[in-house]
Amino acid sequence: MTDLDVADELSQIEHVVIDEAQDIVGRRADLIGALVKQLRSDCGITVFADEAQAIYGFSDDSIDRRKAAGSKPVQPLLGRLRAEKAWGFTTLILKEIYRTSSPGLRKIFSELRQDVLDKQKHRDGLHAETAERVRELADKSGLKWTNMKVADFTSDDLLLFRTRAEVLMASQFCNLPHRLRLSGYGGTLPAWLAICFSDFVELFLAERRFLDLWASRIEGKAAPQYGPVEAWQHLMRIAGRQDGSIDMQILRRRLGQPRPPVELTLPEYGLHGPIVGTIHASKGREASNVVLLLPNGAEFQSIEDEIEETRVLFVGATRARASLIVGECSALRASTLRSGRGHRSTKSGQPTMVEIGRDGDITARGLVGCSEFSAADASAGQAFLTKVADVVTTYKLEADPDLDWRYRIHTGSEGFCVGALSRNLTYDLWEILANRNQKQSHKPPSYVNHVRGQGCATIVLGPDDNDLETLHEPWASSGFVLTPRIAAFPPFYFYGRR
Repeated sequence: MTDLDVADELSQIEHVVIDEAQDIVGRRADLIGALVKQLRSDCGITVFADEAQAIYGFSDDSIDRRKAAGSKPVQPLLGRLRAEKAWGFTTLILKEIYRTSSPGLRKIFSELRQDVLDKQKHRDGLHAETAERVRELADKSGLKWTNMKVADFTSDDLLLFRTRAEVLMASQFCNLPHRLRLSGYGGTLPAWLAICFSDFVELFLAERRFLDLWASRIEGKAAPQYGPVEAWQHLMRIAGRQDGSIDMQILRRRLGQPRPPVELTLPEYGLHGPIVGTIHASKGREASNVVLLLPNGAEFQSIEDEIEETRVLFVGATRARASLIVGECSALRASTLRSGRGHRSTKSGQPTMVEIGRDGDITARGLVGCSEFSAADASAGQAFLTKVADVVTTYKLEADPDLDWRYRIHTGSEGFCVGALSRNLTYDLWEILANRNQKQSHKPPSYVNHVRGQGCATIVLGPDDNDLETLHEPWASSGFVLTPRIAAFPPFYFYGRR
């Protein structure tokens, strides 16, 4: 250890807890291994792991590269800890199941887990056998996704699909409030922040002033699951001053970070309602009731792939606390662009489903930017978003040649523009066209319908952000902008030139 500041920080740690260790591989394992070596000899270390839930090892890029280079395979973190006898780790097996009292779920946690770990059972057909066992132990099974609706479920329910495409398709055809748990859709800041502070330009905020803003702008309109007292407590923990006020500059800096403080971050992307997500994105989470949608006709290229998919299935089945329902769905997979955006092409002449709503698709400039809007139009757009901050809204996209063919976001009712998508989407559409390798010339469509917004969220720009100078007032001074929370997988019709 050559960095004295880091060494000093590590010397003050009394105990370290490492969770989900079965999925720590590659560079992360290197980092934690180095950390363990530098901790004091009297520092406690507790490592939690369940190898039946190891579902990320085969996809680790660093391991794949080292294998391709012919170098010695690297050990995951668990293997390293076991191999280093000098570290003195003691292995303890936790047998008591506290998550559930359901007899079927308890058998999944115990008996099925042992089957998944038993290497003598790692053979062709393991996934199908495990899936059938999950169906037998579930509280209900045999349901078809085509006969199910998100409206049938409550906010305590978690609907799990295997692939992103399945989640996006389920979300696209649901017109009721729900939440997404999906990679590429990080936690968002609640809409009430922008509604309260979009025109607040003072350096400090007193509690009385905040309560007045809440009463006039939030109460009975776009109120979250908590009230003004708890909201104020969140603000105080993030940017409170000794005199009992909020330092708005500090608040903006902290909320404008790539990962804002958890006190105000919404864990899922969307409105209050059932959670729809992938098994991978729901790792480490649980819910009272879980609906596990199993794809039909799963096929595998190798026994290693089948074993890992079996563990994925086990992870999905163990997210439930009270009840597990197993349903069936068609296996759908989307292609992924270099940006991470998903798209799914159907038969020739049919539309291509394209993912919209990823990080970077909507920015502050695309909502109240001077180059994109007049001051009056920016105000009108923000006023409309305030009205729909907590409801599902359907938008229409229209390509604007004056914005380098970026798509403007138009409301379905009034028809005026509330925002403009970034060039990220336009670039990705051209990549999709290039990948189609069609003989005819094509261009992205001039408009796209059925783009659904799950209420609104807040974008916060720190006081030193360069984008502030591109915005209209008052947002250039306040740094708080209201944004539609778009999560859509709409059809794009690509037509050739005649």
